[in-house]
Amino acid sequence: KLRNRKTEWERMVDKSIAYRLSFIVSASVILVFIIFIIINFILTQKLMRQNLEDKAIGLSSNVSSVINREIITVSEITANVAMQVGYYHKNNNLTQLLDQVIDKYPDLFNIQISLDSEYYQPPYFYSISQHDGNNLITQQNKATPAEKTISVPDKPAEITKSSGWSSPYLSEGNKVMATYFHPVYEIVDGENITTGLICSSISLEELNIAINEIDISDPGYAFVIDGEGNYLTHPDETKIFYTNLLHPTSQISKKENLLLKKLLKGKSTGTAVAYPEILNNKKSWIYLTPLPQTNWYMIFVMPYNVLYRDLYILSAKMTVLSLVAILIVFFLVSYIIKKQIRPLSHAASKLSSFSSPFILNTQNEVKQVSNSLEYLKVWFDQYQIAREAEEKNNLQHKRDLQQASEIQQSLIKNSFPAFPSRTDIDLHAIYKPAKIVSGDLFDYYFIDDNNLIFTIGDVSGKGIPAAIFMGVCQTIIKKNSHLRHPKKIIENTNYELCTSNNNQYFLTLFLGILNVNTGILTYCNAAHTFPILLRADRTISEVQSIHGLPLGLYPDKAYGSKQLRMHPGDTILLYTDGVYDALNEKNIPSGNEWIQNNLTAIKSGTPKEITEILDRELSEYESKQKDDICLLAIKYTPN
Repeated sequence: KLRNRKTEWERMVDKSIAYRLSFIVSASVILVFIIFIIINFILTQKLMRQNLEDKAIGLSSNVSSVINREIITVSEITANVAMQVGYYHKNNNLTQLLDQVIDKYPDLFNIQISLDSEYYQPPYFYSISQHDGNNLITQQNKATPAEKTISVPDKPAEITKSSGWSSPYLSEGNKVMATYFHPVYEIVDGENITTGLICSSISLEELNIAINEIDISDPGYAFVIDGEGNYLTHPDETKIFYTNLLHPTSQISKKENLLLKKLLKGKSTGTAVAYPEILNNKKSWIYLTPLPQTNWYMIFVMPYNVLYRDLYILSAKMTVLSLVAILIVFFLVSYIIKKQIRPLSHAASKLSSFSSPFILNTQNEVKQVSNSLEYLKVWFDQYQIAREAEEKNNLQHKRDLQQASEIQQSLIKNSFPAFPSRTDIDLHAIYKPAKIVSGDLFDYYFIDDNNLIFTIGDVSGKGIPAAIFMGVCQTIIKKNSHLRHPKKIIENTNYELCTSNNNQYFLTLFLGILNVNTGILTYCNAAHTFPILLRADRTISEVQSIHGLPLGLYPDKAYGSKQLRMHPGDTILLYTDGVYDALNEKNIPSGNEWIQNNLTAIKSGTPKEITEILDRELSEYESKQKDDICLLAIKYTPN
């Protein structure tokens, strides 16, 4: 058998180029089609599942409106009655209040009030109003304190101190009901005391009818359970009140049962697999979502064969079409290859007559190499043309970068002294991009005669996009400077950046406003490197305050601010992380200590001397500049 297999392989190797190419190309096409069908099936399945989930979410909105009408209204009514009970009881109009409520809200089956005789006069009072067909029935009596408890099944013990819904129960008329409890509070001796209980009940049968009327693709259906898994509504009315979704006898696997319990416990949305009896135990997809303001959950059920019916039909059609296409490709490829290889076959027959250790029965390798060389020559010519075009494009790109650098440099203030006519302030800045353009920014200007606003920041990323974003940031900051407070300027700038920041860039920023009359510096630091304060007595300290996240991430983020007083002769030094993270030949960053040591060595100096000395020391320390560098020193020199 091994010898036979080897012989078959040898026969395959000895086949003609046309045959082998046809086989390989056809096999590749078949493989591509199979992969395409599988990927398409998976993606379409995922899309259909997502569409169904979207539909389930939309339907849950409809159900939520039903729940709001049937449930949320009841809780609001009950809470309102609880607030008014004391007033109406004192005026002996409690029965009138109940009658008005029960008459106004026909979905409300009954409402009950129980008041404690220790806090209300006349003695312990009990009243109930309910619908009976088209009639309104009201009962009330004064009972002894021993009869104070309203009898409703499964009322939680803690419900007397907080509000909530009971588990479903059967009423005297054999109706499946649910009751909402809300305590009555009174302030006694300055303390909020529970003095009574309001109970409002609804019929789950009416809720079930309303949910069953919602249009869901047949044979799918929806129902409601409570937080324990008990059926509150269901197309099979025999399950309501008597059946629990999480019971071991339900048609849900142990794994999916645990998943549902986890979703119920976490009050979250999710999906699972079930085999509902109402659908003849067919495998079905279920979608669970919590209903707002209740401890109830809406569940949608859809059989898998219905859910993916269109997908199966589409996949079958695609399979048939793919098979037809594969056959067509096979015969077409075979025909074309045979026609193209025919000259090689003639050449091979001639070569086979020559004396050679290699017998060429079906192919001409020399001709194949010759054709390959011809193809390579054509390809090389095209490559040369493409290369020349690419070099032209690169040259144009370099020109564009140079122009971008020139434009950015024109936006950077580099004329010093900055304010020749003023003697109360002196400042100097150094700006060194790591590449042609930079993402660092700084700015300074007087917003009036007494207040100097100055900024320094660092945009995430590098290159032209960061430089453009820097220009946008600088423009927005200057536009918002009329707000005259760092906190407000940064908050408005952050909001505007977030609304137009499609590429998710962000900006660390320090913004300060110095009143040159008082020396008060109000500032806001949005995650930027801490500035350094050089006092006139040569003490050095960091302004270690952070007031929020970088700008451009979250539009509604609030920022803080802080103040410090600058004395005559004080200098504040601001810088970007290119100074802080500069690496020497051993890849050791300069860091905070290096900066402060160099500042300590400068016994006195103007902002220009400080920035230039630091820049010179940094150039000697750094092996190669890898990040943008920006230094801004401001000295307070009032008259």
